[in-house]
Amino acid sequence: MQVIAVLLVCLAAANAFYVPATTFVRAPAHDSAIIKSDRLGGNFAYSTVEGHAYAAVTPVVQRVLTPVGVSHHAVPTPYFGYPAYGYAGYPYGSFVAPAAVDAKAGSPVLVA
Repeated sequence: MQVIAVLLVCLAAANAFYVPATTFVRAPAHDSAIIKSDRLGGNFAYSTVEGHAYAAVTPVVQRVLTPVGVSHHAVPTPYFGYPAYGYAGYPYGSFVAPAAVDAKAGSPVLVA
């Protein structure tokens, strides 16, 4: 019984909600730089001042539920027979219904 309790506690700890911390990352697109040019006694002097930009990234952790609106139902498909190819007088290219058979004589009944 204690083993089951320990396993359930471990399962609950594994499924616990974990919130990652805010991290700071470099944002080079927002960096600033100042370049100053001076002339001191006939010589050129350059000085640069760079300001590095950092951005705080806070991850959004949430469960997104998407509704699924799908229903499945069987639709009876209509039966149309085979398509007729060639001309209609040739019986092998068109749909031919089975002939009615007289039960007493055993021969097909021709219906006009």
